[in-house]
Amino acid sequence: MCMGVTHRTINTMVSFPIAGALLVQAHWHPLQAIVFLGGYTFATFLMNPDLDLESLGFQSWGVLRFIWWPYQKALAHRCFLSHFPVVGTICRIIYLMWVPILMLLVLGGTVQNTVRTDLFNTWPNIGSFVLLWILGMIISDTIHAILDVVSTDFKHGLHRVMSGGHHHHPHHGFFAHHNQDNPRRYSNNNHSHSNSSTNRRRR
Repeated sequence: MCMGVTHRTINTMVSFPIAGALLVQAHWHPLQAIVFLGGYTFATFLMNPDLDLESLGFQSWGVLRFIWWPYQKALAHRCFLSHFPVVGTICRIIYLMWVPILMLLVLGGTVQNTVRTDLFNTWPNIGSFVLLWILGMIISDTIHAILDVVSTDFKHGLHRVMSGGHHHHPHHGFFAHHNQDNPRRYSNNNHSHSNSSTNRRRR
């Protein structure tokens, strides 16, 4: 699996040709390209698939990291709901909605009615830009997923070469939850196994 810095670097490098293609080939308006790249950058640095573990993206939320604690507890790393393109992006967007919803519940009915009215009135003007923002996030997450697949296959191939092809390394698939991809959980599993072995010897 690629490290967070690698994901950020490659995604940022890819954003330049994407922006050029949108402006030159697709003839997008500069504002449309800016909104698209805003969503792309937001997903790259703050809302990427690796929020399901204590990653660089998770740490970048600073004091707001607590928002993603339930998300991490509910999902295993690289599961379908966190890493599959489009599905993972939409799931994170829906999950994050609990924050403004909770704020509206706390602020009361007057604020809720105002927000509802303003959203209804402004949606015809901002709706297309919201979709462009989400599209940017989807493209960023898709590149993230591709890099994970490529790096995992590369590591498995390198392992086979280094071992001389004598040891068969089973391929569990991209969405399998591997302990080696998550050192923190791997360490916890080893610790639990060691404790259980010690307890059995004591008995």
